[in-house]
Amino acid sequence: MTWNHGYNTDLGYTYGYYREQSPVWMDLAAAFHGSRPRSLSQARLRYLELGCGQGVNLALLAATFPDVEFLGVDFNPEHVAHATQLARTAGLANLRFIEGDFLALARDPASLGMFDHISAHGIVSWIPPAVHAALASLVGACLKPGGIYYTSYNTLPGWYSAAPIQHLLRLWQRREGLPSLAAIERGRERLAALVEAKSAMTQALPGLKGRLDKFPSLAKNYLVQEYLHENWLPFWFDGMHAVLDPHKLVHVGSATAGEWYLPAMLPEAFRSILGGYQDPVERQVMLDVLINQSFRRDLWVKGRDPFWPGQQREWLLAQRFVLVHTPPLPEDGDEAKRYRYPTPLGEVTGKPEIYGKIYGALATGPKPLAELMAASGQPLPGALQALSLMLNAGHALPFAPSRNPKPAQALNRAIAEAVSAGAPYNFLAAPAIGGVVPASDTDLIMLAATARGPSQPAPIADGLVQRLIALGKGLKDGDQPLTTAEAMRPKALELAEGFVSRTLPDWRKLGVL
Repeated sequence: MTWNHGYNTDLGYTYGYYREQSPVWMDLAAAFHGSRPRSLSQARLRYLELGCGQGVNLALLAATFPDVEFLGVDFNPEHVAHATQLARTAGLANLRFIEGDFLALARDPASLGMFDHISAHGIVSWIPPAVHAALASLVGACLKPGGIYYTSYNTLPGWYSAAPIQHLLRLWQRREGLPSLAAIERGRERLAALVEAKSAMTQALPGLKGRLDKFPSLAKNYLVQEYLHENWLPFWFDGMHAVLDPHKLVHVGSATAGEWYLPAMLPEAFRSILGGYQDPVERQVMLDVLINQSFRRDLWVKGRDPFWPGQQREWLLAQRFVLVHTPPLPEDGDEAKRYRYPTPLGEVTGKPEIYGKIYGALATGPKPLAELMAASGQPLPGALQALSLMLNAGHALPFAPSRNPKPAQALNRAIAEAVSAGAPYNFLAAPAIGGVVPASDTDLIMLAATARGPSQPAPIADGLVQRLIALGKGLKDGDQPLTTAEAMRPKALELAEGFVSRTLPDWRKLGVL
């Protein structure tokens, strides 16, 4: 076995951010499920990410929470080099990265120390069983009693329809010696031909076509990472439980807010079936079967620290939330259609007389859950269920403002300057709310320009055009590509005016700059 354990390293991992890995989100989800949040600890919190990839996710968290100590581990030196440079450029004193193999680290876990939060996003689906066993051993050894472990992974039965995609792409790549990007593109064309010909396999797996249809909209490095690893192992929940249980890790529930009330949202026939399973592991498996689950974001704890019902209620009522998006009124003006939310069961619609009042209360500033209950006239379960759907849709976030916004602002400057040089980042830290916000490459280029000169639309637009041309990029006006300076200038000015009048004021409120 080579150093990469069958993990495809042709292209580095993506530069994403995953909100469920935030320690604040992990604490909220754990508290919802009845486990004591680590924020109640008196010690300085320590956070470990295993398989941290390019490190952007961890850098955003470290900048947002400068009082927490963060450590990222990845076995790919390309990832660690990038992550270390980003942290150094931003001056993040509470963050460091190390290159490490889980097999070796599991033999000496004391070298890492003990942690309150540990996370591993997606990685367990792409590594061989021996490496996953070492990762689980490492978590068990490094997680403090009462600590929280977040792991997300491809799940069965939902990924059965994708198994032929992964197998055939890997087969064609190996047999024909295809580079990874060519393997993805040629493989997509070949699979599409099978769908078009109505092959028996694709007819038997209708979900396969849906996955193929998404390929053009997904980042190429994501597709390489998702489908071209030698080891590709979606898990049944009981398989994950079998790996983690020997290390004293107890499942507490989902970190996905849209699943917090899932059993109660099931159709009556589904609830009746689920009610026949009382064993907690069987129950999770059957829940996945009923909704055809394809991706889980699970929280586990090392020793469930009791969070008595009275303590849990008091803590939840005191938690504050902030509004980050208000859904617009539909074109037909039907208020009943305004509050629509994705769930594993499909889209659900909230009652305007409840949701409208919660949005209205949050529109005037962050509010504790107790005030949202009063505003909506709902008891705790009703208000919390509404809020869970808003969190899941990205309309609200837990409110955890940083006492020191400077690290986040330094990282944001580094991100903006890097994007101006061609980096593919799309997120900024928002320390005033304790969250992260998405940002387009054009907005980030314009943000970098404001640090160098006046915040006036005309010079910002000129700078944007010059920078895009230097990077070999363009703009779009609808579906029309704009590639020359003359063609881009009117659109660039429109973007710059919106940036100065709307985006910059919003970002200042969020503490972005």
